[in-house]
Amino acid sequence: MNTWLLRLIALVLAALSGPLKAELIKFAKEFREKARETPNPWDDFAADIICWLLGIP
Repeated sequence: MNTWLLRLIALVLAALSGPLKAELIKFAKEFREKARETPNPWDDFAADIICWLLGIP
């Protein structure tokens, strides 16, 4: 994936309205918790990317 595409996605996510961004952050945190429960390391990788894009530590 190109760097410019990741930057574009991050910019779009940063521009979301407060309530919608809060829902997306809630989803990402729950997704990451569920991903860690599976044996598939790619689930963790995908969850970490989503959280990184949303600025979740």
